[in-house]
Amino acid sequence: MDTNQNTSKILFISKILVIVTSIIGLSAIVLEYGFNISHQMAEILHLVSLGVVVSFFLYQGVNFTYSSSKGDYIKSHKIEAFFIAIVLLEIALSIFDKSIIAELGYFFNFKDIAFLYIVFAQVFIVLGFILGGLRFNQNILQLRIHPSRLFILSFLFTILAGTLLLLLPAATVGGSISFIDALFTSTSAVCVTGLITQDTATYFTTFGQIVIMLLFQIGGLGLMTFTTFFALFLSGGLGIKERILLHDLLDEDSIGQITKVLTFLTLSTFIIELIGAVILYFSISNQVPNQSDAIFLSAFHSISAFCNAGFSLFSLGLMDNLVIGNYTFTLTVAVLIIIGGLGFPTILALWARVSNRKRLAIQKRNSLQTKLVLITTLGLLVLGTVWFYTFELNNTIKDLGFLQKLSASFFQSVTTRTAGFNTLDFAQMGIPTTLMVLFLMFVGASPGGTGGGIRTTTFAIMYIGTMSILRNQKATHYGNRTIPKEIIMKAFIKTFFSIAIISAGIIALTITEKQDLLDIMFETFSAFGTVGLSRGITGDLTISGKIIISFLMFIGRVGPLAFIYSILKPIEQPNYDLPQENISIL
Repeated sequence: MDTNQNTSKILFISKILVIVTSIIGLSAIVLEYGFNISHQMAEILHLVSLGVVVSFFLYQGVNFTYSSSKGDYIKSHKIEAFFIAIVLLEIALSIFDKSIIAELGYFFNFKDIAFLYIVFAQVFIVLGFILGGLRFNQNILQLRIHPSRLFILSFLFTILAGTLLLLLPAATVGGSISFIDALFTSTSAVCVTGLITQDTATYFTTFGQIVIMLLFQIGGLGLMTFTTFFALFLSGGLGIKERILLHDLLDEDSIGQITKVLTFLTLSTFIIELIGAVILYFSISNQVPNQSDAIFLSAFHSISAFCNAGFSLFSLGLMDNLVIGNYTFTLTVAVLIIIGGLGFPTILALWARVSNRKRLAIQKRNSLQTKLVLITTLGLLVLGTVWFYTFELNNTIKDLGFLQKLSASFFQSVTTRTAGFNTLDFAQMGIPTTLMVLFLMFVGASPGGTGGGIRTTTFAIMYIGTMSILRNQKATHYGNRTIPKEIIMKAFIKTFFSIAIISAGIIALTITEKQDLLDIMFETFSAFGTVGLSRGITGDLTISGKIIISFLMFIGRVGPLAFIYSILKPIEQPNYDLPQENISIL
């Protein structure tokens, strides 16, 4: 008994020490890269980083020594074991005057080899901190928190973390940014919107741009999805509690399919973004002298497009001379936007059909949903393209050739569905086109997608349900299926609340801002639909206006129903029905 108590005490103390030292190490890294410090201070922080790595080694050694099963411990800590093995190999090679890190430094022509060791130690610290956070994520999944509340809290946490990172002096060229602008930018990135109060290309440093890119990558996938996938990769499986919660978060009926769906969702995101980045790179590599800049530009815009984020490293967006006539670039961006907006359930169903993976349960469950998503998406794309071409023929696209006019009309039709990129100036568009853009932004992307809006399925169900009511049908049918009344009711309720929130936003902005009503309406619809398009008033918003737009972006991303569910306390349903009575609404 005493032995077990001593072991528990040693493990507890070592855990506390590694947490404290990890925080110290992470703080040292933030100080070095987030602030402008002296060379002497940097040397001190380097020593701190090395000390943290030593403490981490000791912690892993203690836990390995006292673990009941050495094999299981290594299996559940395989990433740490891999890095420790590299360090031990590096130490062993140093006896023979050899070094893996030094060879890498020579290969990449890195002159300061000593600093490369420090960088390796810092990467080790950050990785250890992330791994600890991912494992803590599994504890969060086991808490008795409503999925909607957990979903919303994860977004709030990410927005706060992004705000703090953007406030660091190293994140901006001038070394400072107001809290409200940092909060607005972080909210816009996490909510994959793209509205900006400061130019992403010129106001933020490379560090700040990387932070923004990570924020809309996490926002596109969702923090819980992102962290749970890597926690799954580290631990090798999910418990029943985690599966039940993720079954609600991912809207997947089969608990047994959660791991497959989660893995497909995350891996497909990275693979599609990688393919997109490669195509974008080859389309601009000859025009960008610095290849590292070309790689970063390509990766940034690929992730931004697939996540429907709308952030760009060009001050003029895709109206920049480098890409406006580059049809490979703009078409690739358009395709990424469409794929990201289709939603993961639809992508998974299509992949299951193409690869004949009949065991993926989502294929059968979503056969009707997939059909509605594809038909509605295609219909809206065609409608938008024809509308843009017709009403902008003698306006914004009048100086373009036929194919250029068609391409511009198609791209604008795609981007208004929550993407935020533009190759035309929306401030110069006519009122008929602007009203159509408001409609397209309101409908938005599809369920499970990276965009916002009321969703294509909501719009389709409302149309089908309305026609069913007008025809006086007892049940709503589509194809050879019956759509439940509860789904139709939710579609109308969601649309009602969306209109109410947008209306409240418009009224609030007319009070706080001295802008044209049409511009305010456009900004409000864009924020709620997480589109990111603007008629040029975002940078001129007052502090109150920025807060209102930030709130609209947040509600638009998490969804009005999810937001309401997280606030309202669930009411237990009675086991009886009250008498019915008809009320005239004619």
